[in-house]
Amino acid sequence: MEQYPVPQFIEQEGKITAFLSFRQFFFLIGAGVICLLLYYILPRTIFYIVGGIIVLLAISLGFVQINGVSMLDYILSSMGFAVGGKNYTWKKRESPYPFKTIKRAAIRKIETGPVLKAQESQLKKSKTSIELKTR
Repeated sequence: MEQYPVPQFIEQEGKITAFLSFRQFFFLIGAGVICLLLYYILPRTIFYIVGGIIVLLAISLGFVQINGVSMLDYILSSMGFAVGGKNYTWKKRESPYPFKTIKRAAIRKIETGPVLKAQESQLKKSKTSIELKTR
């Protein structure tokens, strides 16, 4: 019997239509309901400003993704990090392989004797004579 690989880590939301998922649909419906309530409560100029902000916020929460993460998850993770406690601890780890110290013999200093002067090579002599054009 043949075995087929089973796909893993599939993250797809259920779609209501070809392009709207349930989450996106509810964001847009929620923004529409809030805007409808604000239409009857606020004066028109303030309504247009606040309604525009709410619609832009709903569209960004529903459709914008940052590094494959939805905007809502990104905002909630950022707030959780900002509010949550942070505990920074450092633990010294022992080395995985025990090292043994090796005792080495003491390094002896080499005594310096008379310095020999190097003889001038024939090549060096010919180089200087060519440079000086003495030939």
